Amino acid sequence: MRTSSRSARGHRAGRIVAAALASASLLLTSACLEEDTSGSPATTSVIAAPQGGAGGEQGGAGGEQGVRGAVVRTVGKTGWFEGFEITVDKATVTPDEYGGGKVVIDITYKNTTAQNLTLSNNSHLETGKEVDGGASFDNPAVPGKGSATGRVTTPVQKLKDADHLLDTITVVYGESTDNQTKIPLANSGKVESVQPKTLPITGTLVQDQTTVQVTAATLNPSYTKNERGKDELSLRVKFVGGAGIPAGGTNIYYQYFSLRTPDGQTLVADFRGTINELLSRNQTIDKPDNYVVFVVPSPAAGTYVLSYDNSNGVTTAPTFTFTVQ
Repeated sequence: MRTSSRSARGHRAGRIVAAALASASLLLTSACLEEDTSGSPATTSVIAAPQGGAGGEQGGAGGEQGVRGAVVRTVGKTGWFEGFEITVDKATVTPDEYGGGKVVIDITYKNTTAQNLTLSNNSHLETGKEVDGGASFDNPAVPGKGSATGRVTTPVQKLKDADHLLDTITVVYGESTDNQTKIPLANSGKVESVQPKTLPITGTLVQDQTTVQVTAATLNPSYTKNERGKDELSLRVKFVGGAGIPAGGTNIYYQYFSLRTPDGQTLVADFRGTINELLSRNQTIDKPDNYVVFVVPSPAAGTYVLSYDNSNGVTTAPTFTFTVQ
């Protein structure tokens, strides 16, 4: 009878261990499913944290029962700034055992230009209406037409409600005196940004032995400091030299281009389109980065007149007219 009693206790112990293992497996599976939000719409999830620290000790500093779980919010919002398409992918709030924590915002930067670019440091976080002076931006170098990921990290001194904290945070590019892009982390918040446009503008200017062909155009906000309310109108140009160009060629500079705006202003092409070419007889120069750039008032809709003059006023400058809608 003693042997039988011992055996029964062994069976009961085995069943208890099996049930505990099954319960632990279910909890682990649930945690894994909850953490994977990559394919879901904008959501917030909590990743369960283990109870106790290293060595199985229960509680941490101040007798707390482990560190609370991280809160992850899928954001998936996109804005544009300085030639980048910027997507805020997700934000994670990780509490610590001292009542504070850390916010990490994961961002994808897509370079929309053909040049290698790194986003400037003209960016910050806003929490409510206050600038977060402790935020650190990790802006990657991105090859032309490529993409890369970066992060924004900021500490939190007192963390009470992670969801509410995320609802108050906005990622901001540009200062208040500039054309800004604002991407709020709140699910209900709307992005404040202007998407660059490709314009169907083509035309030809001929002066003596030089032919200028406008083959494409783009329009986007100016992100230069103190140019709030202004746009960059960029015209891609191709040059063709005639048979009568003298030996040694003819110089072509960006200053030879001017633009009459819908409100009657006459603007000289800006230095940010740095055209400096030497055109030879029967030569064609067609570079992807040869743009004539004008800084125009926004909104830029209306009729424009482009001119090219390399004669110092000796001959009439050729023009062509186009409309921006």
